[in-house]
Amino acid sequence: MVAAAVDLAGGVPAVARLCGVSRQSVYSWIREWRVERLTDALKLSQASGIPMEKFVGQTLGPKPAPSGNEHDEGD
Repeated sequence: MVAAAVDLAGGVPAVARLCGVSRQSVYSWIREWRVERLTDALKLSQASGIPMEKFVGQTLGPKPAPSGNEHDEGD
């Protein structure tokens, strides 16, 4: 999805300028299928019209439950 967003936003050089990163960084995003920094993902999303949730990497979900042996000492 990153590659499509980059194409819609004007290509690798345009996205690199927009985000203030190197072209190599943009190629890395395409290769890894995700954009590391949220500020870059937001800029790419706004420029391409693709929701940034499609390329920010791991989806956020509920926190895992504590394992049971975690407790506050001193309370």
